[in-house]
Amino acid sequence: MVITKHFAIHGKNYRSKLIKYILNPSKTKNLTLVSDFGMRNYLDFPSYKELVKMYNDNFLSNDTLYEFRHDRQEVNQRKIHSHHIIQSFSPDDHLTPEQINRIGYEAAKELTGGRFRFIVATHVDKGHIHNHIILNSIDQNSDKKFLWDYKAEHNLRMVSDRLSKIAGAKIIENRYSHRQYEVYRKTNYKYEIKQRVYFLIENSKNFEDLKKKAKALHLKIDFRHKHVTYFMTDSNMKQVVRDSKLSRKQPYNETYFEKKFVQREIINILEFLLPKMKNMNELIQRAEVFGLKIIPKEKHVLFEFDGIKLAEQELVKSNLYSVSYFQDYFNNKNETFVLDNKNLVELYNEEKIIKEKELPSEEMVWKSYQDFKRNRDAVHEFEVELNLNQIEEVVEHGIYIKVQFGIDKKDLFLYQYSDQYGRSKKYSQRN
Repeated sequence: MVITKHFAIHGKNYRSKLIKYILNPSKTKNLTLVSDFGMRNYLDFPSYKELVKMYNDNFLSNDTLYEFRHDRQEVNQRKIHSHHIIQSFSPDDHLTPEQINRIGYEAAKELTGGRFRFIVATHVDKGHIHNHIILNSIDQNSDKKFLWDYKAEHNLRMVSDRLSKIAGAKIIENRYSHRQYEVYRKTNYKYEIKQRVYFLIENSKNFEDLKKKAKALHLKIDFRHKHVTYFMTDSNMKQVVRDSKLSRKQPYNETYFEKKFVQREIINILEFLLPKMKNMNELIQRAEVFGLKIIPKEKHVLFEFDGIKLAEQELVKSNLYSVSYFQDYFNNKNETFVLDNKNLVELYNEEKIIKEKELPSEEMVWKSYQDFKRNRDAVHEFEVELNLNQIEEVVEHGIYIKVQFGIDKKDLFLYQYSDQYGRSKKYSQRN
């Protein structure tokens, strides 16, 4: 098992002392477990003190040239002069000190792309063998600095795991297993609240119906204050949860619910009207009878219902109701049903009543939720929030996600949409 840690080195004096410490002959088998990259080695068989000085001189030469080129002063600044990485290995891995030193060397070289100087010293004086890596923060050309962020930390762990696994070390394949996630879900009230809210939206006629059924789900939603608060009366919750804490992108406030029900109404109207319309112009005219405004732009379509405007991307997960979608739909359409406006509205309302009768009543909503929860828990699911820069493209049946599985190794994977029970969810690589 390999564990990696990172520490920033802010002072040149501290770096010098750290170099001296990691090269300690009693810890490195008389310097035989020391390797380096990018160093100007002007000594054939250096002693311990000479090696410490040589490494320190190499780092200082980079620092001096970089500061001269960029006219930087060290006054009132806490610069990061180097990065200290520790790689710890378990005795159960049965790796030799030489193998472990090589893993550290290859990991540091791959992490930096061979552009930064570094030292790898393997310590064998304790129960577990471990590497100390000092990585200079300035590249060999004294031009750029190494940025240590979450991505660099992730890359280090990924590279270390891969190289260690090749050498025969044990790797924690999934640091956050499904079992651990199940424990998290059961003790995390936010997740359960969001699941109940999702179920209520899907199984309520409107906003008022949702409020009534929320009580039956033991979910107390308070809309009286600036922030909407949530509290599960059947849990061990000690305090309420704010709407903004449930989602970073969209607070679960009154506007959120209004939009959700408007989205559903717009989709229902479109699905009802489309098979009965001859062309786009007729669809726009007939939709106004239902209180729905359809406003086509150059590529996209804007929808307005009950005073709320939504773009087509906000209606469904895929970019379905775009201008090109409607053009293709009507170009390939054959049959239409001719009905006047009055009959259209009556037929829509009849179908709507039938659908609403299928929704669980207040008395049955708790039992329905238990069935939903049982089906949900049977699926091994993880809740993931993606940033916009992680999404490459939205298509009808899913989204293409940018995936990085190595340094400078990227690909796109299609995540297909699933139903509320997680069925038909799968991943496929884009060709």
